Amino acid sequence: METTIFQHLTKSQIEQLVHLIQKIVQAFSPIKIICYGYRTTTISDWSCFSFGDARVIPTFPTYDLMIVIKDDEKRQHHEIIEIAEQFAIPHNCNISIIVQQLNTVNKGLEHGKRFISTVYNNGITLYNYGSALSIPRQEMEIAMLKKLIEDHWQNYFGMANCFLMTANYCFENGWKKQTVFDLHQSVEHACIAILRVCTGYRPTTHNLSRLLNLICNFSQELMVIFPRTTKEEIDLFNILNRAYSEARYNEKYSVSEDVVKIIMGRVTTLLGLIEKLYERKCTSLRSILPVSFPLNIESQ
Repeated sequence: METTIFQHLTKSQIEQLVHLIQKIVQAFSPIKIICYGYRTTTISDWSCFSFGDARVIPTFPTYDLMIVIKDDEKRQHHEIIEIAEQFAIPHNCNISIIVQQLNTVNKGLEHGKRFISTVYNNGITLYNYGSALSIPRQEMEIAMLKKLIEDHWQNYFGMANCFLMTANYCFENGWKKQTVFDLHQSVEHACIAILRVCTGYRPTTHNLSRLLNLICNFSQELMVIFPRTTKEEIDLFNILNRAYSEARYNEKYSVSEDVVKIIMGRVTTLLGLIEKLYERKCTSLRSILPVSFPLNIESQ
């Protein structure tokens, strides 16, 4: 492990990470575990009106891990993720996991898939069983990457906007259950859009909590929309998150008009922030595009 990368973690946090990796290895016998990001926040405050000395409140670190499993692994990816997330709880940390079969990783490297190649080239290997991976293909040209990103964006974010418009229509007609389902779909597709844009990864989960956690790898701005720091906020988010199944299969499922209004406003704000992230990504790509003459300028 390249400990210089983890220099902002305490010794005890690194020990906790080691214990967590050991638990995952014992449970699943993976081929590789690669860390492609982590984040931790420490809050310190002081006030002359507080009841004691200045406080330093550390928060749990979160690790972004890609677990490479054998091709014949019988457990589903979501099962591995759920079990590993439970391992993290007693170790005072959080984890955001992506599970990939070895064959999928190798094909991704051979075909120049952006997410897999980036993790391979820049991630930190925390565990290695010894199986060699394919050599990644040469990186895609910036112009081609820009076109690919624009296509992904138009597809997934376009669907997110369609679901939001449908949700508005359903709300105006008093169909609250359908409204919340469409709002869930709007957030899901918007999250997929920005993940495809910024990382190249295409998630398969419908769980909004996991999608937002994946986005935290490159931006934590969206977490302020659904902060989940109080029971009321947790309940509000859960109404949206569970709407994918509850609104369709639970005959007793109901949601109040006031709650639907709040969620509608939050989702609208969230899509606006995701669009700003996309614009920033496009700006960064334009800044590294080579200049080629003669210029191609569209006339008005």
